[in-house]
Amino acid sequence: MVYALPGGLSFCLAGDRLVFLDLPSDRYFCLSPPIEADFRALIEGRTQSGSIPKRLQAGNLLIAEEMVNDIAHCLAPAVTGELRGDPQNLMFHDRLAAIGWILRSRTELKVRGLAVTIQHLINRKAVIGKALPISDAARERNLSRVAASFRMASGIIGAHGQCLPRSLAIAHRLLSLRISPMLILGVRLTPFAAHAWVQVDGMLMNECRERTDVFTPILVV
Repeated sequence: MVYALPGGLSFCLAGDRLVFLDLPSDRYFCLSPPIEADFRALIEGRTQSGSIPKRLQAGNLLIAEEMVNDIAHCLAPAVTGELRGDPQNLMFHDRLAAIGWILRSRTELKVRGLAVTIQHLINRKAVIGKALPISDAARERNLSRVAASFRMASGIIGAHGQCLPRSLAIAHRLLSLRISPMLILGVRLTPFAAHAWVQVDGMLMNECRERTDVFTPILVV
């Protein structure tokens, strides 16, 4: 028998500690030192094949699986640059779309919760993946317009403490333009903080590299 993480559970190594994100419960947590030691031994291959420490079996940290599925911490593509966009190329509907998606994402998080909201994004990405591709030139224009329009929208309706709904909004707006983004949630310890941003390949859409570098990705959608 092999084991895997339950659906909606992901983790990363932030500093010298493992940090977990439980989407259904909308919470971050760490393990007690003895259980973390057992979990590290498991993911590092230092346990006997098929042998799961009893402390891990007693909780809800692992579930039995029929197929082999490596338990690995979250990884995100490296950041290669930042996209600012040119506000002079914006049209009225670009600004309106940005504001609308931010307000919609705020409402969705409040009403439906984190897990359902993330699943909605995953579902849309799956549909967009089957759509016809756009030209490179159109893609670059759209990326620039989205980056600039959301910077402007944040200045109008505020951005403080709104990194997650703003990032969700950017991701959905990009999908509506047939561009598949990555929504990334990251954490840091001492003091604990969580953050969210959007990347397209290695380009940051709504954040600077100096900011994202202090966070360790814990979920990539």
